Amino acid sequence: MTETNAKIHVLADETLGGIKREYVEVDRKAEVGEKIVIVDADAQCEEPYNNGDIFETERLLGYIRGIKTTCHRDIHDFEYHVLEPTDIVHIDTQRYELTDRKAEEGEKVVHVDKDGGESDGIVTEVTSVGISMVDVAGYEDSDGEYVCGISHGYYRVLVPVETETAEADEPQPVDAVFAIGNVAREVAKLKRTVERLENEIDTLHKDNRTLGEELARLKEPAKSESIIGIAPFVLVIHEGRGEFDVYQRGKKIENISRLEIEAYSRLSSSINLEFNDVGERP
Repeated sequence: MTETNAKIHVLADETLGGIKREYVEVDRKAEVGEKIVIVDADAQCEEPYNNGDIFETERLLGYIRGIKTTCHRDIHDFEYHVLEPTDIVHIDTQRYELTDRKAEEGEKVVHVDKDGGESDGIVTEVTSVGISMVDVAGYEDSDGEYVCGISHGYYRVLVPVETETAEADEPQPVDAVFAIGNVAREVAKLKRTVERLENEIDTLHKDNRTLGEELARLKEPAKSESIIGIAPFVLVIHEGRGEFDVYQRGKKIENISRLEIEAYSRLSSSINLEFNDVGERP
């Protein structure tokens, strides 16, 4: 199986003699004989299975909303999507559409039963077109009989969908719905990317503002130094270090062991200093 779109699968079709056919996922209840693909696996006691596994419906379960597969697994309806066959088939590296019409000379055809539409999967080319049948390049069918002509209505014309696929079995979206869905997912992805970038820009802006405030705060000691030179007494407390310095008219007083300040008012205060037993006294 080759899968390039979450909604399209390419599987060998036994009714077409093993020719690979494109199937489309459809969210509905399966019928007996239809293929399903697991999309929300909820295996209980039966043999395990996973998302992406493909089974065939053997019968419908009456006691629960689900189906039983040909390999005896009970599958709930919410666990699967039905795989509906399309008219697109893959032969070698080419995609064709199975078309029920009168063939023209030079076109490729595949023999099918009139009623069931089943085929042995042998592709041949029309050499001439008659009133009741087409002559084809002779071949031997699955029963060993030589075939050189097919009656109208007993074949399907293989109409090329595109000149050549990039790889064998590579499907294309069957209608515009898938293309619209892909565009919507890409738009949502781009929207999330834009929102993420906007958040990062906002964070950088806040960090830049915080760094600016911190830089401005770090510049404040320079202002304090200008005050030291003109004030009678200046007390500088080093935050986080538990240390302080005292300046008197710009000169640092050394060997201070204790400082006591009594403020009587905004215009009246006293400073008591205690010193170590070394050094000068101011």
